[in-house]
Amino acid sequence: MYEMVLKMQTVQRHLIKKTETAIAKEVQLRDLERTNNELKKQLLRCPGPDFAERLNCCRDAVKAKARQIKVGLVVNQRFIRYTAVSF
Repeated sequence: MYEMVLKMQTVQRHLIKKTETAIAKEVQLRDLERTNNELKKQLLRCPGPDFAERLNCCRDAVKAKARQIKVGLVVNQRFIRYTAVSF
């Protein structure tokens, strides 16, 4: 009879430890799920690969426009010098 009581207490302790372990893992799982959901939301806000392509196109357009402006400035400066010398 005494051995049965000891065995039951041992089994109860084992059950308590397993329950505590299960609860700790469940809390850890909830934290990981929360982190996963936050990362998914951040990923949705990030630009995709098509954004990089559009950015390169815009960058090329800006460079081309800058070249046009520089050429226009050089032409204007030459015209100003020519007209200044002519008068």
